Amino acid sequence: MSSTTVHCFSYLAATHTLHVDAYPKLNYGVEVQASDRFVAGDGPLIAGMLTALGHPAALFSNPVADDPDGHTITARLQDWGVGHRPAPGIAAHTRVNTVIADQAGNRTWFSGLKGITAELDGIDPHAFAAAPTVYLDCYEVLGDTPRLLLDAALLARRRVVINLGGSPAPPWLRAAVQPHGRVGVLQTNADEHHLTAAERTLRELTDLVVADLVVVTLGRNGAIGRTHTGEVFAVPALTVAVHQVQGAGSAFSTALIHALSQGAAAEQAAAIACRAGSLWCSRTPHGPLPTLCDLQPHQPG
Repeated sequence: MSSTTVHCFSYLAATHTLHVDAYPKLNYGVEVQASDRFVAGDGPLIAGMLTALGHPAALFSNPVADDPDGHTITARLQDWGVGHRPAPGIAAHTRVNTVIADQAGNRTWFSGLKGITAELDGIDPHAFAAAPTVYLDCYEVLGDTPRLLLDAALLARRRVVINLGGSPAPPWLRAAVQPHGRVGVLQTNADEHHLTAAERTLRELTDLVVADLVVVTLGRNGAIGRTHTGEVFAVPALTVAVHQVQGAGSAFSTALIHALSQGAAAEQAAAIACRAGSLWCSRTPHGPLPTLCDLQPHQPG
């Protein structure tokens, strides 16, 4: 089975998650049932998960500081075997996001990313584009910072995977991509309870004509997608006991990249990706990363 090297771009931050039974009323409180610490954004997790699947991966991001959160993040990336290539400069403190998660699977986050684009300046576009496959987080909070990296990857004719993370497509995306053809994948996520809105998002992103495959993930309701040739599909998630939801989109992206690199058709790759996302939700943040064996459907004995 062949492997491909992947370079991932994203911001890098510590995530402190508080687990509660339900959100409190405004100006009221609630007991925290448990808490944990993890890594954000999607790019760092995808780099780690790709490495676990046998794909060498490196992360291009902002630097972290010489503080406890920075040490924890650095150790985790090292444990995952991810090469970290931060932008030049010294961080005064490690970025921190706080997430509140309830038992119904809802998440509310408080972002500590003000000014993050300045910390991402200086990433070498040519070094980033040196891998055969590149992954870019293009969240709204990252502004124009992904564009130079995307331009370099398109000029080098790399396979490009873009994740909007629920944000609108950046206004420059179509103009950046279309002179070069299409990127491999354009992915985003939508509320699992609003299929109609997700289908509208799928149409809007498809109408940009910038990707071979557009995918919208829907949490417990799996994912919907459309190829540039007009194939439309919906794939279900697995039914699992949910222990976490943070990182499910990263697991999906990782498995999608892996399956497509192995020659899987779009719908088959999305089905494998949904399996990976579901299995991730069945584990704890400190559990093992998904393996190749995990991605194989169990055959009846």
